[in-house]
Amino acid sequence: MSSAFVYAVWAVLAVALFGAVLWSRASDVSIARPSAVLERLASGPVLRVVLVVGWMFAGWHLFAR
Repeated sequence: MSSAFVYAVWAVLAVALFGAVLWSRASDVSIARPSAVLERLASGPVLRVVLVVGWMFAGWHLFAR
């Protein structure tokens, strides 16, 4: 995979996040707190395992390079 493509994907994600925060502050729509999202994701044992495996996958493929 080309490094330019990877940088483009990260740039799109950053712009989307920044846009969501601006939209949330400009209107009455609120973005869920990360703790609330993680609490909901980790509510059951199966979801907790999926969350941990997903985090391991992301860590291995995105941060360990």
